[in-house]
Amino acid sequence: MTGHDKETTTVLALLADLFDIGAVYRKADELEIALSPRYNREKSIKFIKDRLKLAGYKFHLEKNSETLILTIDPKANQRIPVLNILLFFLTLLSVYFVPVFLRNLNSDDMSEVFDNTIEALGHGAGVEFVIALISILFVHEMGHFIASRRRNIVTSWPYFIPAPNIIGTFGAIIKSKSPFWNRRDLIEVGAAGPIAGWIVALLWLAYGLSQSGYFPANEFDPAELAFSLQGESLIMRFLTLNLIGAAPEGYLYRLTEAAFAGWVGMLVTAINMLPIGQLDGGHVTYGLWREKQHILGMVAMALLLMLGFQSQIWWVFAAFGVLFGIKHPPTLQDNPRPQRAAAWMGWIAILILLLSFTPVPFR
Repeated sequence: MTGHDKETTTVLALLADLFDIGAVYRKADELEIALSPRYNREKSIKFIKDRLKLAGYKFHLEKNSETLILTIDPKANQRIPVLNILLFFLTLLSVYFVPVFLRNLNSDDMSEVFDNTIEALGHGAGVEFVIALISILFVHEMGHFIASRRRNIVTSWPYFIPAPNIIGTFGAIIKSKSPFWNRRDLIEVGAAGPIAGWIVALLWLAYGLSQSGYFPANEFDPAELAFSLQGESLIMRFLTLNLIGAAPEGYLYRLTEAAFAGWVGMLVTAINMLPIGQLDGGHVTYGLWREKQHILGMVAMALLLMLGFQSQIWWVFAAFGVLFGIKHPPTLQDNPRPQRAAAWMGWIAILILLLSFTPVPFR
C-alpha cells in the first residue's frame, strides 16, 4: 500500500485484512480496485459492505466474476447519522430530567412528584449535572473515535443511551467494523477515551468539590443521599480533604451537581479500565502484555465477586464479564512491540484506574 495518495491508502487499509488487492485504478474522482477474497467470499462481501457504509463511503461492488471489482469514491462522508443525533438529544433530556425526577420521588401522588420536579428544574436543578456528565461522556467517546480514525479503524459515531436510573444514562458505545492491526493501535484506541474523559471528569470534580461542603447527617433527605459522598477513590479522597476538609463525626459531604458528575465520571472510567475482555482496560492490558491480560482479567473478576458482597453493583459487571468474555482476542500482527508513546498511554490509563477505582461506590 505504498506509492498512493492518502485517500487511496486509507481505502486500501480498510480492505487489506479481508482481500488480496490487485490492480488499483483512478478514474476521475473514483477508484477501481480488484479484490480477491482471502476467506469466505460471501461473508467477506457482507462484512466489507457494512464496513464501508459505516465509514461513510459511496461505492459499488461488482461480484459477477471470481475477482471482485470495487468502485469507490475515496472521499468519505463524515456526516453524523440521524439516529446518533436523536439518541444524543434523548440522552441529554434523560440526564437532565430523570435524576431530578428520582430525587423528588418521595410521594405516592405522581402529579405532586411531577410538579415538584418541574419546580426544581425551573430553579436550575439538573443544568450543571447534565452539562458536566454529557461533556465527560462525549469527550471520552470522541477520544476513542478520533484515535480510531487516526489509525484507519472504522467506527461509528457514538451512540448515547438514555436510561431511567439515577444519572439518566447507560453511557455511550461505539460500534467497530475493523480489526486492530497491531498492539500499538489497540493501546492508543483503548487508552484515548479514558484519558480524555478522565481529564474532563477531574476538572468538573475539582470545581464541584470547591463548591461543596459537609452537613449533619440528620439534615439529609433520603433523596439527597445520591449527592452525598457514596464511596471514595484515592483521587476523590485527596481532593475532598484538600478542597473541603475532613468531615466531623456525624456529618456527610453534600456534593454539588458538578462534583457528583465528576464522581460518576471517575467511577465509569475506572469500570471501563478493568482488564476484562473488550473493555478499554482489556484493550490496554492486552496491548501491553498480550496473553497476561487473561490472567489479569481473571484476577479482576475474582475481585469483583468479592467486592459484590459489599456493593452488589460489582456482581452486575462480573456477569457482563462472563457474558461477553474475559479474554481479549489477538490483533492481526501481535508480535511487534508497541512503540514507547503508545506504551506510555497504556501506563497512564492504568494509573487512572488505580486513582479512580472506588471499591464500595454504593451500599
